Amino acid sequence: MSTVVVFGATGAQGGSVVNRLLKNPKYKVRAVTRKVNSESAKKLASQGVEVVAGDMNDAESMKHVFKGAEAAFVVTAFWPSIMSLGITGAGDEELQQLKNLALAAQSTPTLKHYVLSTLPACEVMSGGKFKVPHFDYKQRAVAWMKEHTPDLWAKTTEFWPGWYTSNLANFATMKFFEIPGSYGGYLLALPSKPDAILPIAGNLEHNCGVIVEGILNSGPAVFGKVVPLITDYLKLTDVCGVFEKVTGKRAGYAEMSDESAAKIFGDFGTETAAQLRWGEEYSYWDQFEPERTVTFEQLGVEKDIIGFEAALTAIKDKVV
Repeated sequence: MSTVVVFGATGAQGGSVVNRLLKNPKYKVRAVTRKVNSESAKKLASQGVEVVAGDMNDAESMKHVFKGAEAAFVVTAFWPSIMSLGITGAGDEELQQLKNLALAAQSTPTLKHYVLSTLPACEVMSGGKFKVPHFDYKQRAVAWMKEHTPDLWAKTTEFWPGWYTSNLANFATMKFFEIPGSYGGYLLALPSKPDAILPIAGNLEHNCGVIVEGILNSGPAVFGKVVPLITDYLKLTDVCGVFEKVTGKRAGYAEMSDESAAKIFGDFGTETAAQLRWGEEYSYWDQFEPERTVTFEQLGVEKDIIGFEAALTAIKDKVV
């Protein structure tokens, strides 16, 4: 039985990986948390997860969490620190976390596979035209790893999760809002053109675990590769169409200015606008690095992936 270290085990991505690997007798799951006595940590332990203490901001605390492990799934969170640190501060924090993790992982002799949740390199790809910090800082960490932890990079697979369907329920910047006096009409207003393509991860909370299990099962065949999790490429107006079909509610789309997004949502709005404006010109993630890209079919997981319409149907009571 191989031990897999999972970061973010109580979040969307890490939680999905935990849930999936717990069903596979090949793997033993070790979750890393800052608070081993929290209710969420206790719940993980009750499910058979090994829970260990560790703080990604503390390099020293990372040295023991990989001990004896054969694989790891690493995800870091940019968004929670925006309120306290701002966009640049949150990015710098995330970059340092990824460096701390890479150094600890490279020093672990048993580690055979490092699965790293990242996102496309918007600034590099666009020649500096677009900067999307919550994408770009992750890619700065990748560049740092290639130079400073080459042995670890040689056994790393990148995972690119697209836009979560659950954003429609959980994030104010991405929600459909019912319009008062419209007799049940809803509006999706985002800083992006109506015909812009949204790369959607379908049911991320299910699909992430499926993909990561497929990556781990593939082993060396996917070292140095990238696996985008995109189930649907939809125009924003078509997103409204699926919303209407699933919920039975009327819905429309309106383009918001970047300035309005920033004024209403602060740094969250600024970052959302940056991502969506980049996406207007760079839409199809599977075409960015075709020589490195691995498909669902190549992983052998295509039949277990849940798309946007089914994902939205599962949470429709939370979005209207």
